[in-house]
Amino acid sequence: MRAPGRAARAVVALWLLVGAVVWSGIFDILVIRGEKQYLLDQARHELGLRPRASLDAVMRRTVHDAAGTASAWAGFVVAAGLGTAAGVRRGTRRKHAPPDR
Repeated sequence: MRAPGRAARAVVALWLLVGAVVWSGIFDILVIRGEKQYLLDQARHELGLRPRASLDAVMRRTVHDAAGTASAWAGFVVAAGLGTAAGVRRGTRRKHAPPDR
């Protein structure tokens, strides 16, 4: 009976790894988007179309928003994966359980 527990831990570890990859990817995409927004704001400033942009202010807001969005998506992915794994495990247990008499 040791193997099902080991397999369950492996599935949990796998889903946590997938969640970390999702978090990292989304965070990276959103920070790059914030950097591009800063560069666009600076270009507009140089053309005299808007006031000077503060890199510190833009990146502080970008990192805060990116961390929240990435955490939400990673949490959703991990929860969905673990929920699916738990459902499969329950279904497998029922299939192999002795019949009710």
